Amino acid sequence: MSAIKRRAALALPLLAAPAYVRGQGAREIRFGSAWSTTATPHAALVEFAKQVEAKTSGRIKARVFPDSQLGDIQALINGLQLGTVDMSFLAIGNAGVLRGGAALNVAYTPYLFPSKAKAEQIANTAVFREMYDSLASQSGVRIFAVYGQRSPRAVHNSVRPVNRAADIAGLRLRVPPIDGLRLMFEKLGARPVVLGLGDTYMAISRQQVDGHENGLDAAVGFRWYEVAKHWAVTDHVFETGAWYVNERLWAGLPSADRELLIECARLGGIEMSKAGEALDAQAITTLQGAGVAITRPDLGEFRSLLADVHLQSEGRVWPAGLVDRIRTLAA
Repeated sequence: MSAIKRRAALALPLLAAPAYVRGQGAREIRFGSAWSTTATPHAALVEFAKQVEAKTSGRIKARVFPDSQLGDIQALINGLQLGTVDMSFLAIGNAGVLRGGAALNVAYTPYLFPSKAKAEQIANTAVFREMYDSLASQSGVRIFAVYGQRSPRAVHNSVRPVNRAADIAGLRLRVPPIDGLRLMFEKLGARPVVLGLGDTYMAISRQQVDGHENGLDAAVGFRWYEVAKHWAVTDHVFETGAWYVNERLWAGLPSADRELLIECARLGGIEMSKAGEALDAQAITTLQGAGVAITRPDLGEFRSLLADVHLQSEGRVWPAGLVDRIRTLAA
């Protein structure tokens, strides 16, 4: 599909009634995920589905389709808008390709949040809820909750160790379709390449890309450490999982059900965060056991080089002053 056709598809109104509405008897939510069943974010989905069924006595069931069974990230976003996918668990910035979602790229401003916990807290404040409402009204897709702390994002490649920012220049790095991350790595001289999570392993092994930027949870879950042997702890973004829903489905739910689903997402996020903490505690040992060399470059250098990268988007992708508002909350 061409870029023009893709954008056109994303701008379409909702064409299909959600599965939640179509189903008979127990209402089934089709929950699409690009995450593998071994990745820590999948723990959130398992817990979410369990809690939904338990709290509704089986009246609502969430059927999870992991491992990109319903498509990669882009296909899931399209499906959410069309109503062929009811819910998904993605990154906040994945909404950037949707009408009304560009401002959410702000969450990927390098070194915006001081910690995982702070990132999750701020993503649930009124500052972000305004953007979720705008996304829903313009695209037909809503972020209804933001729970589940991910591993800090790092740089992982098969070419060379990253001991300083200059070592990133020239690397072909897989990035998600999130402009904030693309701009960051272009600023550092890398060559960002948008690929699906499930395509990254083969792309590295075939030298189509040199590596990726992502967290330990993804690197371990997708076993990318088998094909890339240099891990740099850059902690450039602290990210929280975002719970997406088809807006037509959401608007048609009783308020009590909406609150119930938000609570189930919160509980799912807690399980993911616990799994993530456990994974982070032993993942470096896993990587080293696979022959991956770990480097810890000076983050002060990265912060200095990337201090003004957000200005390319200020007043254009998101409202002027938004980064300062978030930094005030993060202080």
